[in-house]
Amino acid sequence: MAEIVPSLLRIKSILVPIDFSAGSEKALAYAVPFAEQFGAKLTLLHIAESLATPDFAKSFPLALDNDKAVAKCKRHLERVAKDLEIEPKRIERVLARQGRSFNEIADAVRTLKVDLIIISTHGYTGLKHVLLGSTTERVVRHAPCPVLVVREREREFV
Repeated sequence: MAEIVPSLLRIKSILVPIDFSAGSEKALAYAVPFAEQFGAKLTLLHIAESLATPDFAKSFPLALDNDKAVAKCKRHLERVAKDLEIEPKRIERVLARQGRSFNEIADAVRTLKVDLIIISTHGYTGLKHVLLGSTTERVVRHAPCPVLVVREREREFV
């Protein structure tokens, strides 16, 4: 039966947002067997939140600092993939973007024609959830494709 599944589900591209937390590395650990099972490619994505500037600082943009941060994040993503010993042929893209996380993830899904997102959640509830928000929850609501959410603490199945 497992051999029939890849032909029924046409998953060719999997997006894995990485925030460099243990949870996001766990999501990546889930994504690798999915990619192998379906013959799919992985896109690793990190979103660097924009550096906030006061109104008077518009004449001195921090674009250079933001570009450096994005480049550093991309190198860190490449190192994570190497440390987890993911086959280079399995990785289609390693991207770092700047902006609001859920917006950038949804935009990447649309522009890259991603079939599945595998993302982690910290599982905050109550006041922490209200104060910190939930990027994962927003991704689930705004993503134009299926989303597999991997909890930090759960029963393992891979």
